[in-house]
Amino acid sequence: MKKYFALLTAAVLLSGCSVAGDKQDQAMKTVQASSNGSKPATSDLLIPNPQVSDDSSLAKEGDSISDRKGELTLKQIKQVNKTLTIGGIDYTVKDIKLLHYVPDYSLIDFYHPYTHDEEFDFIKVGIELKNSSDEGYHFAPIAFMKLNNDIIKTWEDDFYLEELNGGIQPGQVKKGNMGFIVDELDSLEAVELLTGDLVDLGKAKEAEPVKLNIKM
Repeated sequence: MKKYFALLTAAVLLSGCSVAGDKQDQAMKTVQASSNGSKPATSDLLIPNPQVSDDSSLAKEGDSISDRKGELTLKQIKQVNKTLTIGGIDYTVKDIKLLHYVPDYSLIDFYHPYTHDEEFDFIKVGIELKNSSDEGYHFAPIAFMKLNNDIIKTWEDDFYLEELNGGIQPGQVKKGNMGFIVDELDSLEAVELLTGDLVDLGKAKEAEPVKLNIKM
């Protein structure tokens, strides 16, 4: 419990920041090289992630898809569609998926900072953010995630790198995903999400972190 609250304190300090650090720097270089400058999805047009197969066609458990990025299998899905209002931000968790992924050999360098396994499970959270105010903010939609009451992931573990953390301007909408590699799971029973603080562009706190509990 002490460890969890220590992590929460760190999130408060870092919630206004986008993904950073050596791990993310190395990963981002690989993304840029493979995507030819693809931009994160921040409108109604969702841009395919350059390092993960598109799971949008996977509707039920056991469905799988193979493409040039690898082989992806849906193990579990929960349609959440829960919207929270945090200050001037409407924060929607659209869905949560447990997937198994065998990435193509060409992506091994990208995944090395996150795992040395050649195939792995991961949790994907579909997110939409809308700034309904006339102010700009900094916000982290997932600062921490707790899975099955004992597995903890932080924003630094996100490998989708779609820039959902960070600044959001008045009227701006951000849509995308955050993904977190986990040890193989037979089932996902509970997910707890904790946001970062909502801060304005002058770094003044506008709203406290919000927790969302989801039963799978």
